[in-house]
Amino acid sequence: MNSTVLSESKLSVYEAVTAQIIAAIEAGAGVCRMPWQSGIVQLAMPTNAATDMPYHGVNVVALWAQAMSKQYVTGHWASYQQWRKLGAQVRAGERGSLVIFYKDFESDPGDQTNADADRPRFVIRSSHVFNADQVDGWEFPQNPRASQVEIDEMIEAFVYATKADVRHGSPIACYRRREDYIDMPSPERFIGTPTSSPTEAYYAVLLHELTHYAER
Repeated sequence: MNSTVLSESKLSVYEAVTAQIIAAIEAGAGVCRMPWQSGIVQLAMPTNAATDMPYHGVNVVALWAQAMSKQYVTGHWASYQQWRKLGAQVRAGERGSLVIFYKDFESDPGDQTNADADRPRFVIRSSHVFNADQVDGWEFPQNPRASQVEIDEMIEAFVYATKADVRHGSPIACYRRREDYIDMPSPERFIGTPTSSPTEAYYAVLLHELTHYAER
């Protein structure tokens, strides 16, 4: 069944979202710091912090582009009012990112033809959302999943022998050269992939970051 989309501002909203994506691409995506397949991936997917529902369609691309160009490290977004209800505050001067959504359009039955009577009708709407990196007073949600990573004593002994400062709990994995420590997601955030187990994924990322530590 085909749907009918009604909105005088549809084209202008599409143009605004397209312009947002183009601007982010032209600004450059920066350096990708997520070279693993794990539970942490879902954190980078655009998700509403208030409803825990993922964004869909062009919003995914638009928010990805914004996150990459602004170097946001989380995929949690919400409107200004939603952040307030969560006890957080959008920082002064921060600018929101445009998203679109559809609402049911109720028209006068007398204006509909027989062919249109059974078709759902929607109107496009737009809103602005802010990334978690743009707000204060919000704590990153803890993952209740039990860790699937099995401790490898030989690798752990090797990492310990390097004297590297490894800190867990970050939404990204990277070596902080200035502060001289390694940021790692918690082990429970790693899941299996078609080519690696959770344990293999975790230690592959840890040893990858350890090579950057060794290059310091």
